[in-house]
Amino acid sequence: MDRAVYGPGFGESPLIVFFLLQLQPYADRELLLIALSDDCGRSRLENEGSRSPGPPRVLLCTVLVVVVAMDATAAPPTSAQEQQHNGDGRYGVLLYYKYAEVPDAPALVAFYEAHCRALALVGRVRVGPDGVNATLGGRMAALEKHIEEMSSNSLFDGTDFKLASCEDPVDERVARECGFTSLSVRLVKELVTLCSNPLLTTPEISFAGRHLSAAEFHSVLQSVGTSSDSEAPTKKNDVVVLDARNLYETRIGKFHVPNVETLHPDIRQYSEFPLWIDEHTEKLRGKSIMMYCTGGIRCEMASAYIRSKGEGFENVFQLYGGIQRYLEQFPDGGYFDGKNFVFDHRISVGSLKGNILGTCLICGFTYDDYSSRCRCSHCRMLVLVCSTCQDSTKEYVCELCVRNAKPCCPTSVRQDCQTESELSEFSAYGKPSISNKISTSKAPMSNGKVVSS
Repeated sequence: MDRAVYGPGFGESPLIVFFLLQLQPYADRELLLIALSDDCGRSRLENEGSRSPGPPRVLLCTVLVVVVAMDATAAPPTSAQEQQHNGDGRYGVLLYYKYAEVPDAPALVAFYEAHCRALALVGRVRVGPDGVNATLGGRMAALEKHIEEMSSNSLFDGTDFKLASCEDPVDERVARECGFTSLSVRLVKELVTLCSNPLLTTPEISFAGRHLSAAEFHSVLQSVGTSSDSEAPTKKNDVVVLDARNLYETRIGKFHVPNVETLHPDIRQYSEFPLWIDEHTEKLRGKSIMMYCTGGIRCEMASAYIRSKGEGFENVFQLYGGIQRYLEQFPDGGYFDGKNFVFDHRISVGSLKGNILGTCLICGFTYDDYSSRCRCSHCRMLVLVCSTCQDSTKEYVCELCVRNAKPCCPTSVRQDCQTESELSEFSAYGKPSISNKISTSKAPMSNGKVVSS
């Protein structure tokens, strides 16, 4: 339907010609502004039939505004920026990490900066000589494109990209605190700081415990949790479940297996974990240790630290993909009760059980919502305070500070976003060594069979 539209009064030699073309419509209505001029802006001014010698030539321009009724069934804008602007597409969160030797970390940082900004992604990416850790938010289409791009790089072979759709961030304060209002890509000395003590030797990541899939992890717990004492008098005592997360995370969700000991270290932050291990070695020695955390990365270095202690600490296993993958595999919760604390605007993710484990610090009423971001006045750790008690007092003291009966060293107000997703800053010790040593540990018996990874 190509037709010329002539400007009024231009006769047989129109200065401006408009062509209304059949255009590919978008999903929404938009204003189509068409402004065309004559050849390179040339025009003629006639004065009594002759050229005017003095004044400069004048550009005559007519603007035609056409309101185009768009076809609602047509394809939406394809660029990430357009999707972000128009709100098209579902929102999602992507979590992944990869321990591998990075040959040129600064170059990879530059790539992430350009690539993620082009896709309008927000969140945190940390790149070190020992690998990459990323937590990103954006439109699902953009996140899927990011996964496709990173998967084409051999550095990320075998990476578990954990992508989940969710609602758009609605609480700007929470999103900002967790770094989900902008993009932050930084170069770090190491992905995860196991301990701030410079005298502590960083274990080789190759010592990390063996990965068990969510199904394998569940099967082992089921095997030891349902067997009777007469069937396996020592089996229950041979297995211990170890939570590698912080206290405020454990408050709202954790694994519970009948008749199986589960250890929940009362730590404020991940860097306190090695000291806890050192103080509880006898609870772990000779056991098959089943470790878990939010997405898996904290178990890597923590399990390596346990196994580096040598004889009696060989059988360490970790839930591959963390609680997130477990709840995807077992949406009814399986052996996990409560909610999984996450380091983004969602705050927590629950199962179909819908049970609440947390309680208000002040009144003890059932409560597990961290969206108010209440913190201990001394150590700044997140605390659970119900809305009623928030109105009565603004000063809170966590159970750890109460137990110690003394104020604690202040920590960052962003500490809740610094363990799994907010990677460590430059730490006190050097580059962890990367090697290809293979773990020889065997998984505990699962329904009479040895689980293999």
